[in-house]
Amino acid sequence: EPTEHAAAIIRHGNERVLRARFNDARFFWTVDQKISLIERVDMLQSVTFHKELGSYWKKTQESRRVADEIAALLQTRNVVLDRPALLRAVELAKTDLTTELVKEFTELQGIVGGLYARAQGLGEAVAQAIYWQYSPASMDDPIPPTVEGQLLGLADRVGTIVEMFAIGLEPTGSKDPYALRRAANAIVKILAESKLPLMLSEAVGLAESASSQPNLAGSRAAVDKFFRERVE
Repeated sequence: EPTEHAAAIIRHGNERVLRARFNDARFFWTVDQKISLIERVDMLQSVTFHKELGSYWKKTQESRRVADEIAALLQTRNVVLDRPALLRAVELAKTDLTTELVKEFTELQGIVGGLYARAQGLGEAVAQAIYWQYSPASMDDPIPPTVEGQLLGLADRVGTIVEMFAIGLEPTGSKDPYALRRAANAIVKILAESKLPLMLSEAVGLAESASSQPNLAGSRAAVDKFFRERVE
């Protein structure tokens, strides 16, 4: 047990470090507001998603097509959702990767985008969907609380898996450099817990139809097997 004097010194040191970090965060927040998330969309053209799959801008266009297809299908099944808010959220989901705050605090990606969307008056449905896009990161995490957030999470992940498998990047053994197993587990968990009237095979099919990759037919069996293992 440190003495009271030692504890005070430790506390003072910790407070100084935290204060400096909070001041950094406030500075970056202020700087970032000079360029809105909407204005940052085109900046994603210079942020690489994967060298063979292109930029985050291209990835965003494909996620948007998947999300729109899934939303259209669910609306025919009487699911109530704000489709324009969903599409706006998908469009802006990765824009916080261009912000100074996320470059400094990388673990806050998504969260920062959601907070900025709220601060910039883009509406609560858009802000919540962006904020929760990386949940669940593990099987203990909650799924996104809104339908728009659930669909953003589904579209983004299922699109990534389909595209990665098409260029032969499926996980092997214990190696999974793109965390595709975690992404697939999240898809299964969202579908299971959200009670959305959507089958896994439908989500995969819509992601394939939205993709611009050749060789999707060649990888479909591997994708199906991969998801079956995740479900089990």
